[in-house]
Amino acid sequence: MTGGPYRLATLRAPAALLGALILWGGLSAAWALDPWRSLVIDARLAGLFAAGLALATAASRVAAPHRLTWFVLAGTAAGIALAGYETASAGGLRHNLSIRPFAGPNLNQIAVWLAMLVLPVAALLVCRGQAVLGIVAAAAMAGTVYLLDGTAAKTALALSLPVAALLYFRQRLVARIAAALSVVAILTAPLTLPGLAHVPGVFAAVDGFKDSAGHRLLIWSFAGERIAERPFAGWGLDAARAIPGAKDEIRRGQTWLPLHPHNAALQLWLELGLPGAALFALFVGWLWLCLAEARWPRLYAAAAGGCLAAALAVALAGWGIWQEWWLGTLGVAAFGVLVMARAAEEAPRIEPAIPPPTRDWPASGR
Repeated sequence: MTGGPYRLATLRAPAALLGALILWGGLSAAWALDPWRSLVIDARLAGLFAAGLALATAASRVAAPHRLTWFVLAGTAAGIALAGYETASAGGLRHNLSIRPFAGPNLNQIAVWLAMLVLPVAALLVCRGQAVLGIVAAAAMAGTVYLLDGTAAKTALALSLPVAALLYFRQRLVARIAAALSVVAILTAPLTLPGLAHVPGVFAAVDGFKDSAGHRLLIWSFAGERIAERPFAGWGLDAARAIPGAKDEIRRGQTWLPLHPHNAALQLWLELGLPGAALFALFVGWLWLCLAEARWPRLYAAAAGGCLAAALAVALAGWGIWQEWWLGTLGVAAFGVLVMARAAEEAPRIEPAIPPPTRDWPASGR
């Protein structure tokens, strides 16, 4: 993430961290509750991580990044239009593709994409001298996020704004502080998050705000208890869905652990123990430190930091971290941010006008 060409050497650190995570995940099959599933998921993650690293490398080799960004904008606009149609028609397209009834959460994926990309897209357009279009794009993307049901996307977008503002004024300092806080938060997650369900005032407030949010705290509490039983080795890669007692019902329609803890840090701790959580913490810290040294336009660097904050907010409160669509979305978003960074660095080029020769100029060769 430097100002010059994106060299392969820059990816050595994340490749080593992700490679170590794959290796540890494969080894965890030896004590996993479902060894075969752990191996299958491990192989799948190896492919996804390799694809993500390839996209990061390819971002530096795009011949015309400003042109590619228009495809990002066009695809995002199409997503907004489809989300609007699906909402207005109560799943008019979905009825032709799925037998499941339409519900607002079916559009949470597009909401998260918009929450992550709204600031980089707006900043790119401003950096390229298209401030009005940037404001319109930001309004359309943010407005769609808040019109859809996804609470995680709304929270992520709200969090990204103050983070981006702080980064705008003190990029290096704020990014380094964010790196340290991220590492501490991930490593201490089993000591902090599970206890929230046991604080009466906190649980009552969260549960009163949204039933699923209160359920989330109960899930974290259960995950914390299981982490304490195997803090170093964990239960095995993707073993969260098979933890003993996970399917016991807490309240009507709610179990202690439906498939995953809805928190990336707790899921790493639960399945891969301390080594897995440490590798994840180092990877997140590396991302923030790269942002601290990025030599992008100040506005765009701040927006990219907001994007990273939004992605982490969703990862620490949303879907299972191993879900293919989620990892794919993160990889494509990272590719888009890197390509847009190059486009933001390229000031619009205006060819100077060459005045025509005057009649008084001597003819050539005379």
